[in-house]
Amino acid sequence: MNAASRRMAVAAAAAVMAGCRTVPITERSQLMLSSEDSENAAGLAAYNEYKAKYKPAPNAAQQELLNRVGSAIKAVAGDTGFEWEFNVLQSDTINAFCLPGGKVAVYTGIMPKFANEAELACVVAHEIGHAIARHGGERVSWGYLQSIGSLGLSLWGSSTSQVLYGLGSEYGVILPWSRSNESEADLIGLKLMAKAGYNPNAALSFWKKFGTGNSSFIDELTSTHPCDATRISDISENLAEAMELYAACPSKRGFGVRLVNGVPSDEVAE
Repeated sequence: MNAASRRMAVAAAAAVMAGCRTVPITERSQLMLSSEDSENAAGLAAYNEYKAKYKPAPNAAQQELLNRVGSAIKAVAGDTGFEWEFNVLQSDTINAFCLPGGKVAVYTGIMPKFANEAELACVVAHEIGHAIARHGGERVSWGYLQSIGSLGLSLWGSSTSQVLYGLGSEYGVILPWSRSNESEADLIGLKLMAKAGYNPNAALSFWKKFGTGNSSFIDELTSTHPCDATRISDISENLAEAMELYAACPSKRGFGVRLVNGVPSDEVAE
C-alpha cells in the first residue's frame, strides 16, 4: 500500500470511528457521518415539494384520523427534537413515508388497504421508525464509504476489481443493509404502536395482506426490502414482546375505528 492509499484508509477508518451512533429502541450501533441538522433541512425541503405537488386529501375525516394516530405515536417516540407534521396527500400511489425531522405523509391511495385505525398506526409507526433511526443519514454514510472504496480502485485498481467491488458492495453490503433497515423499522414501529396503545396484532394482519410479492430467496437478494415471509416471521417473533408493551399501556386504543374504503367510520374495530 502506497502513502496515498494509507492516507485514504486512515481517513476512512477515522470517519467510521468518529461517526458511530446508537439507534433508539433497538440500541444498534450504526455508522453516521451526516449531521442531523442537514438531514432535517433536506427532509423539510423535500416535504414542502411533496405538499406543493399533491393536494390535501378531500376527505377531512382521513386527515383527522392521521392526526390522531400521529399524535399518539409521536408521544411515545422519545425526545426526538422533530417538528412533527402529518398530512394525507391526494394520490393513487399506495405508499406512506416519514422524512427526516418528522415529516409524515400518507397517500390516499393506501388508505383503502387499512381495515382499521391500528393498521394505519402500524404503517405510520414503521415510517416514523425510519426517521428516528435516521436511516436516511445512515444510507448517505454508507454511500460515502462506498464512494471512497470506488475512488481508491479507480486510482489504483484494475477495471475487473472495480466491477467486482461494485457488485460486491451493492449485493454484499448496501442491499442487505437496506433490508436490515426495513426490518429494524418494522421492529421499532411494532413497539411504538404498542406503547401508543394500538394492538400490535394489527401489524401482523396488515403485512400479511400487504405483501410486495417478493417471496423467494432470489427476490430478497436483489431487493431493498425483506421478502414477505421474512417480514412476517420477524414480526411474529417480536409480537409477544410488543404485546407486553401493549398490556402495560394505561390508555389502550385497541384496533381503533373501522375503515370502510379508506374512510374512518363510527364503528369500533374488533
